[in-house]
Amino acid sequence: MKQFKRTVVISMLAFGLVGCQLLGNNQKVEVNPPIEPPDDIGVVETPPQIVKTIDWSSILSPLVNKILQSSTSVEGNKVLLISDIQNRSGDYLATNQVDQTLHSLMNNQNLFAVADRQSIIQAKQALGISVDDKLVSRSKMIGLAKTMNAGYVLFTTLYKSPSENDVADLSMELLSTQTGEILQRVTSKDVQPQEATDSDNSQGSDK
Repeated sequence: MKQFKRTVVISMLAFGLVGCQLLGNNQKVEVNPPIEPPDDIGVVETPPQIVKTIDWSSILSPLVNKILQSSTSVEGNKVLLISDIQNRSGDYLATNQVDQTLHSLMNNQNLFAVADRQSIIQAKQALGISVDDKLVSRSKMIGLAKTMNAGYVLFTTLYKSPSENDVADLSMELLSTQTGEILQRVTSKDVQPQEATDSDNSQGSDK
């Protein structure tokens, strides 16, 4: 009888072990599929290079000099804000290049104290004006100058971009922040070389 009970107990233990192994084998094992590297993701194409380069210094320098020669009598607050460029040419304009050139030219004179570019950016942010604002106007720039406590604004408008066969057409104005008055105004025609002026006049007389 004891032997029979021992046989039964051993059989039950063996059956239990087999059952545990079967349960263990039925558990799902997650296998992650191999990760394949993506194709052409994160590849940044190099932007096309602009072949045409414009010497803005030679274009703007005569107008700046003319404005300064005509503004020697300015008084009071001589802090000057160089405004964004008003582009009426209908062409793409690298405004940052023009802005850098104007600041570089004006930093070489002693008549005005030029507001630095970082202060202009901060003042724009305070007024909610985009850093690369395209809707440039005299009233907006005068408002910006008042916020910065600048007495004058140098306002430049581009009417025609320079080309291989023709010069740029633009104007430069000195504005009073207090009154909004245009104190001085210079255009490209005012600073053209005498030869070019004579050529234009002769062409006009031939027509």
